[in-house]
Amino acid sequence: MKKYVFLLMVLISSYAKSQVSIQTYTGNKEAEVLGIYDKDFKNRWNYFVSGTVSYDYETRKVTPGIYQSLNYFVGSNWGASGGVYISDEDVMPSLGLAFVKESRNFGINLFPAVTYSLDTGKLGLGLYTLVEYTPKLNEKLNFYSMLMVESDFSFQEHQASSQIIRLGIENSKKMQFGIGSNISQTGNTFETDINFGVFIGKKF
Repeated sequence: MKKYVFLLMVLISSYAKSQVSIQTYTGNKEAEVLGIYDKDFKNRWNYFVSGTVSYDYETRKVTPGIYQSLNYFVGSNWGASGGVYISDEDVMPSLGLAFVKESRNFGINLFPAVTYSLDTGKLGLGLYTLVEYTPKLNEKLNFYSMLMVESDFSFQEHQASSQIIRLGIENSKKMQFGIGSNISQTGNTFETDINFGVFIGKKF
């Protein structure tokens, strides 16, 4: 059932017209494809989706995951957010706040929320953050940097967190390439795994 829901969300996103960013990443432990979809509506509504599909070289396991949120803004930057995170292991609906701020070379999306795990039946706290900074280097190139942070806490302990870091160059056609790292922490002891590599991406 979870896989069908995941495929449905990907299908909906692929047919919508809006800003889309796609990155492929090759690390020393796993490879990943990352897609980001962002749609603003004229009546203060916003739909945001971030999805990943990773492949572990050692276990040969393919792991999909998608975060999506429907947001309604009451001011220029702040609003209410209802979302859901879907993976091959769990479905976690969420309800919280949305903060979005964008300029010519800087953008931040911040979604703190109360979450509910359908797998464990427990409430928790979740945080999704996406930050991009692309200052101009010259007439043809921008410096490109991205930080994506996801954290999941129950009300007793830390469950899982991850950070996606990208540093590189972006050309005038919005093609990006450079180096990066995928970092994850699990459990109350914050057991850490680090995956270094290179990426190439395109923003439409």
